[in-house]
Amino acid sequence: MEFTVIDAHVIRSNHDDRGGKTDAEDPDEMIAWFKELRHLDLSCSNILHIANLGLISSTNLTSLKLSVNRIDKICNLETYTNLLELDLSHNHIKQIENLQGLVKLRRLVLNHNPLTTVQNLDSQLDSLEMLDIGYCKITSIRFIFYLKKFKNLVSLIVEGNPFRIVPADSERKFIISLVQSLLVYNNKTVTVEEKKESLETFSKLISLLENNDKKLKRLSEDEKLRLERMNARKDAFLDRIPESGDVDFNVSIFRNPTVEQVLNENSRYGIHNAYRVHAENFRQLINEITEAAETSRETRTRLVIEFREKLRCLINDGVNESRKCVTKFAEYKKRLKCDLHKSGDSLQDDTVATDETQLVMQREAAKHKRLDKRTRVLWLVLMGHEDSLFRKITEMIAVLQDVLEKHIMEFKQLVNNRFGVLQRQQNVFLQFVLEYAVCSAQSDDTNNRFCRVSQFINDISQCMESQAMQLQSAESYITKSASKWLDDVFNDLNDQEIQRNRQKILEIATFIRSQDE
Repeated sequence: MEFTVIDAHVIRSNHDDRGGKTDAEDPDEMIAWFKELRHLDLSCSNILHIANLGLISSTNLTSLKLSVNRIDKICNLETYTNLLELDLSHNHIKQIENLQGLVKLRRLVLNHNPLTTVQNLDSQLDSLEMLDIGYCKITSIRFIFYLKKFKNLVSLIVEGNPFRIVPADSERKFIISLVQSLLVYNNKTVTVEEKKESLETFSKLISLLENNDKKLKRLSEDEKLRLERMNARKDAFLDRIPESGDVDFNVSIFRNPTVEQVLNENSRYGIHNAYRVHAENFRQLINEITEAAETSRETRTRLVIEFREKLRCLINDGVNESRKCVTKFAEYKKRLKCDLHKSGDSLQDDTVATDETQLVMQREAAKHKRLDKRTRVLWLVLMGHEDSLFRKITEMIAVLQDVLEKHIMEFKQLVNNRFGVLQRQQNVFLQFVLEYAVCSAQSDDTNNRFCRVSQFINDISQCMESQAMQLQSAESYITKSASKWLDDVFNDLNDQEIQRNRQKILEIATFIRSQDE
């Protein structure tokens, strides 16, 4: 059997088969009939795609049945905002999608499709009353937690799906207890007593699920905020910089055995005060780097936005200038064609003398030459406009690059300076700790003191190296990220401008060629 498409013939034949009256041959009457059509049934029509429904008024159509066809994708229904019923049963649909515009949909029939889950029905949260997903390929019961949000869902059909609930006889009660709005489940009425019994049986589970839903919602919101914060830090080149109040580079120092030992053994000498001063100074430097990075991000974003706005205005002005030239050319060509047409009428007049005929033909040839010359002039003018625009945009990009390079360089210098101070401060504090550690070993015998001092020195030296590597890694990441951002931005801008220029030249060439033809 051949596949068919939705067209006027298919719509008429199916409507006639179902008792419609569409015998009118007057096109105006047919158009009026299509506009007034409210219920459309194209079942068993061997349709492959949902297309060409533009024949039907998107305002009046409230019921659409496309069951028992070969449709594999839900699409092209977004304009039918008044649709109340949609039947796509017995097709090849694998996913529920593209129903965002059907905000009034009440009945959705999707049985006997290879669906594996229920999704993308958020636009029908308040409208959906009946859902039939029987005899699909749904293997997980998780879809029921999604349907739990549909407060007006009164009828649900899920029989024939491969999902299982243990024990097997609890499926109906379990689903009724979760989707508490149901009045009909698998074509059987849900009684008040049955709903009450189901709620009592699964009340603890429902409470647990509701608490989990709230927790997941909070986690989802927290995760969203975290991702936004991560993106902001990435744009500011702060990925490798610890967030204030959460963690800092001091952690690796105070987990060092020698530092912890000195802090524990010498608290009476006020070393904890030295630690607090060090930690406060450290956080202050980190905050300065963070604030500089955020300020840099805001400045860079503002400069790029301002540039793109100026670029848009410049391109619009260039387009308008070229458009005026084309309009003048079109008016000139129109007048010339009128003159040529009049000359042609004159040539058809048998009473015109031979000399006059030759004169008319010479005038026509001269007009054709003028048109060719005018076309070449238009080509040169349009190409001149594009060349001028290309140069202006290139100059604007170069100016922006100079400004941003200077800004990035200043930012890198500040970062380099602050990380240098951080490195010196860490070394001073670790040297201070080492002196306390060595002093604490003076009371031991010579051999033991020598071993302990060597151990302290090695331990602190390793800590200094570790700190230096961490700071260098963070500083390198910031400077490299800033350079990469700058390169990426201007590579992208230059590529876009080159592509735009090539496309514009191609459009000009195509336009001129069409004028010659």
